Amino acid sequence: MTEPITPEPALPPDQQEKLRELTTQSWNLELVISGAALFAILQLPELLDQFFDYIRYNFTSQTSGMQALILSLAYSMIKATCYVLFLAFLTNFVMRAFWVGLVGLLAVYPTGVHYDRIPFTTPYAQKKMADELGSLDRYILRLDQRCNIVFAVAFLFVLILVLVASFYLIILGIHSVLRPLIPAEAWLYVKIGAGVLFGLFMLTSIVLSLPQVRAHPVGVVVHYRFTSISRLLSWGLYKPFAFITNTFYSHLPYKKIMWALGVMMVVFLVLIMVEFTADLSRMDRRVSTLNRRHLYTARVDSLYLNPVAYDNQRAEADYVDAAAIQADVIREPYIRLFIAYPKALDTLLTRLSARPDWSDTLPRTERYRLFANWSSQQTNRLMRISVNDSLYATPDLLFTKRGPQEQRGWQTVLVPGNLKTGRNNLRIAIQPDSLAKAEELVTIPFWYVPEN
Repeated sequence: MTEPITPEPALPPDQQEKLRELTTQSWNLELVISGAALFAILQLPELLDQFFDYIRYNFTSQTSGMQALILSLAYSMIKATCYVLFLAFLTNFVMRAFWVGLVGLLAVYPTGVHYDRIPFTTPYAQKKMADELGSLDRYILRLDQRCNIVFAVAFLFVLILVLVASFYLIILGIHSVLRPLIPAEAWLYVKIGAGVLFGLFMLTSIVLSLPQVRAHPVGVVVHYRFTSISRLLSWGLYKPFAFITNTFYSHLPYKKIMWALGVMMVVFLVLIMVEFTADLSRMDRRVSTLNRRHLYTARVDSLYLNPVAYDNQRAEADYVDAAAIQADVIREPYIRLFIAYPKALDTLLTRLSARPDWSDTLPRTERYRLFANWSSQQTNRLMRISVNDSLYATPDLLFTKRGPQEQRGWQTVLVPGNLKTGRNNLRIAIQPDSLAKAEELVTIPFWYVPEN
């Protein structure tokens, strides 16, 4: 039989009285904090979208495959946590405001509800209401307790959001900083090693959680030390997280705890998947998983009008996906073209054009000039720009930054002689030489309606 575990000694009487005063007056702080938290959380999704777009464009070297999927899932998890957090604080705010109303009502009518004085009801109904509803002061007390629980759960989600965001930044740092520095062959071994370590961690966790292992004296010690590793991953939030969860664990029945965790996990996973699908639709306008049409397709560039590809339709703060021209209907005899240069495209250009080695004895300004001329030559050599069926031989691309996001890319003005009144197509591809297969970046359809 195990002895009861007693924590550190209780507070002195004067401090206990002070704590009771604080707890009875906590409702006003809850309302202020909940209101401020609601306002702050409403700003987070837009800020997260801007942050993720900036990272995806400037630091993500892969926009497809498992690497992009992991980043997108982590990003969607953070946004889903924000929405859950908003609902938790909103629930507490509404419940606490209702509680304040009831407290004020009790101050006006201190004796509460007199069920025997309720008109338009029978004595039987009055007795039933008295049994079901009870006294007003008891209901106010129960509502106050529920408000406190909801508020604690809301801050539990705050801690989860911080932890998820921290892991997201770690994943982002690995993929954005370390991945370009590690060769593909070495990166394969890094992924295998990480997978093996994760598998061993999960296997050890399962084994140490078995009742037979935890019943052994050595197993108990090893289990505790192994679970203590999680403290290193809590970024200093172990104590506040542990106090909230352990308080619930020690006062609620085991079945109720498991039921609550199961419901929260299912709801949270559903919310993450819905948010993930919505984020994919936002990042790639061609995706329409939640709103399909029988004869609708956006997979072929020449058959799809992407608003981001036209300056007159794109919001000023939006990134250009691949390229953009001035409008969908062009009246001028020229095309103002901008080609985006994201980090993912840089990985392809690095393979196609090896940087030459200039002498270290050259002055730094001279090396800068040589590199600028060489990079411009490589860009104009690799880019294949065609209007309709004619290849534009000399695009004369120049480096530039545009928009409030200072998006990096190339810009030029094309003056093609084969524009036809009506629909035309502008194609952009990368081709190292005439024998290699061109990798198409984008096709932009537009209409040419010359001014009379």
